[in-house]
Parts: sequence; C-alpha cells; structure tokens
Amino acid sequence: MELSNKAAYIKGLMEGMKIDETTDQGKVLKAMAELMEEMAKAIEDVTVLADETVDVVDSLSDDLSDLEDDFYDEFYGDDDDEDYDYDPEDDTLYECVCPTCGETIVMDDKMVESGSIECPNCGESLEFDFSDDETEE
Repeated sequence: MELSNKAAYIKGLMEGMKIDETTDQGKVLKAMAELMEEMAKAIEDVTVLADETVDVVDSLSDDLSDLEDDFYDEFYGDDDDEDYDYDPEDDTLYECVCPTCGETIVMDDKMVESGSIECPNCGESLEFDFSDDETEE
C-alpha cells in the first residue's frame, strides 16, 4: 500500500472514532493526520524524481560507455586484436595547439605516430613531421 493510501486510511480510522476535534487531544490528532498526508505526498514526489534521475543517469552511463568503446576501438584497435595491450598508465600524453582555433589538443603515442589528426574543435587537419627530430647514428 502506498504511503498516501496508508495516511488516508489512518485519517479515516480517526474520523470513524468520532474524535472530538475541539479538545486539545483531538486538535493534535487532526494535525498529525494532516501532517502524515503531506509527508506521504512529499515522499512519493521525491521517490518519483529519484526514479527519473536514476533513469537519466543510467542512460548517460550507457552513452558514455558507448563513447568510450568507440574511442578506444578507434585509437587502440579492436578488443579481439591479439596485439591489443592498451594500458592507460603506460601512455605518454602530448599537447599541441591548433594553429587555426588555438584549442589545446591532448594526444597519446598512437595518435602522434599516425602522422596527422583532425582538430576536434574546428576540424582542421594537423600533420606531424618528425623527420628533423631523428638523430644520425
């Protein structure tokens, strides 16, 4: 039975007892019954909002999981790949600034080794040339 139904049941029992609401005890019982009804309604409203919030959080969690899967599949290969040994703690991260929009972009080794990426902010193609960085033996 829902809280509001229980509160209404108790209020009905009190009315059936024909409590004199002009006495001090009657006034207290009447006020308590009204308070119970208000509290039951408030609790039911909060429960509905909490359920809706849980649904939204679950949906966001699922969407984030899908985005993570897409990201890791794109940059680190498929989980079924034998050479797939991604460990986020082993990654060296690099930063570069897009010359077009000025946005700072964080990249890992694999993204840098690919030689080029698109700026996630403006879509500009950024190329990396390390030919001058190689040392002669």
